[in-house]
Amino acid sequence: MDNNKRAELREIDGNNSSVEFKPGNAEIPYHFKLRDYSSKGLGILVKEDSRVLSFLKVGDELDMKFYQGSDGPQPVSVRTKIQHISHPEKGQHLNHLIVGLAILD
Repeated sequence: MDNNKRAELREIDGNNSSVEFKPGNAEIPYHFKLRDYSSKGLGILVKEDSRVLSFLKVGDELDMKFYQGSDGPQPVSVRTKIQHISHPEKGQHLNHLIVGLAILD
């Protein structure tokens, strides 16, 4: 992983930052708010029963579009790896999973 790219993308996380991607043979792209989980890195929060989870597995590499809020510049397309799919800390975000993202390029 290129640390410069990671640091750069962490800077865009914040006010209304989001990510869009079309996994596997999904017919439509999915769009999620991007979150910075500090030591755990960038990720998205997904409902446990969301259909998108049927298209994702740890190790998958996807082209994702990162958006910097509603007034930000054009989205940046970045190759991204699914780092983990895990439950959040106990008591937080009930019925959701965290999908951890690692920037590859």
